[in-house]
Amino acid sequence: MSEATQEVLAASILRCIMASLSLASSSTIVHSIRYSPRGLKSPYSRIIFGLSVGDIIQSCAIFVTPFAVPHDNLPKSPMAFGNTQTCDYAGFILLFGGFNVVFYLLFLIYFFWRRVKHRVSPKKFAYGEERYFHVLFWILAITIPSIALARKEFNPSKLEGGGCMLNAYPNGCEIGEKDDENYTECTRGQSFRKTGMVVGGIIFTSLLCMFILFASIICHVYAIEKSLSSSSDRIKQSNNNHVDDEPQSSNTPHVEEDFQEDERHTTRDAENVEEPKEKESLTRSALTQSLLYMLAFIFTYSPSLAYFSNPEMVDSRVGKSILLWGNATIYPIYGIFLILIYTRPKVQILSKMFPKASWSLCFQVVLGSGGEVPPAHELKPSHLPQMSMEVREAPESPPFDSDLALSMSEDVSYEEMKSNMMAVSKEEGWSNQAWSNVSDLSRSTNLIPVSN
Repeated sequence: MSEATQEVLAASILRCIMASLSLASSSTIVHSIRYSPRGLKSPYSRIIFGLSVGDIIQSCAIFVTPFAVPHDNLPKSPMAFGNTQTCDYAGFILLFGGFNVVFYLLFLIYFFWRRVKHRVSPKKFAYGEERYFHVLFWILAITIPSIALARKEFNPSKLEGGGCMLNAYPNGCEIGEKDDENYTECTRGQSFRKTGMVVGGIIFTSLLCMFILFASIICHVYAIEKSLSSSSDRIKQSNNNHVDDEPQSSNTPHVEEDFQEDERHTTRDAENVEEPKEKESLTRSALTQSLLYMLAFIFTYSPSLAYFSNPEMVDSRVGKSILLWGNATIYPIYGIFLILIYTRPKVQILSKMFPKASWSLCFQVVLGSGGEVPPAHELKPSHLPQMSMEVREAPESPPFDSDLALSMSEDVSYEEMKSNMMAVSKEEGWSNQAWSNVSDLSRSTNLIPVSN
């Protein structure tokens, strides 16, 4: 086995390992959402569920592809022992899963945009456009790969270790003039370039829409901050005027009336600041999450985007190495980023409540509660040890939890789960005093979230 073949083999093995980690991460999200008390009751959970399912499908295809390549493709695919049919199916699953990831990421950014820009409630969104987007995206994700499969356009890539993708077979066919000595006819996938243009156009359009929606969210953040700043300035100005224009004598009733009128204006301004503050918190949360999801997508798909934008990269030694190891280390790990970003806000909330608890412990608790901050009766001694039960003061816990507002359904209520409280306490060995302490803890930290 040559040195180049050994390098391709090592990259293929690493690719399978990374795909397995991504598969496990996305499967964990799907399992935690599916079996959590809140389940699929909110649009946010359903969209994340669909995004995770898409990554599961894609990760399976990435794992299988090195083996599904026809065995006559050696030495470019040293792990190959498949045939034409296995390559067809692997390419179909890869494109199908990739489309689902792109579409549901766009759907997620759109949901954030609707929530923060138009203040659409989760219930209204669920009974409105959500169902149509689900149907549209699944139809597109199935139709285009099916057309490519019918046209026999899934074939081994000319990139070493690249697997099965949109390509003609054999590699390098129909290049040059027919009279050339090295000219070969394509036996499969002659029209793959047309399908590739459609696929590239859909992905480019989706990314463009994501950036437009994200830019709109940024502008909305700026508008809210400007509004808050203006309201604060008015309150300060009113307070200063009260000090400067304080009535000097009871014989000036008109001054007293003006003073009282200013007081009423100041009170109204202070009350009006509260709603924009909630909007700002919600918008900033959506802005942060949108940015992280998009950056993770661009980072993991950068090798594929680089290859499609400049296929000649495979002709240079440096470009070939970048694509080989990029596809082995970066491309398969979107699910890992997905689970970290999805749980990030809830882990931060739990870490503030339990400063002595480690990040990994808070991460496990959030996953065990379906990606949410669990209510008090779900906090078992095995989850949070006694040393981590010391929490910060209540003022540090924000009164408006924007992340829960983004993800929670309006119909979710924790009251129905309280009937299981005593059973859980007995099973886990809780004493009455211990449960009383945790109940006090939940009230002081707003641990039990309320629906938006």
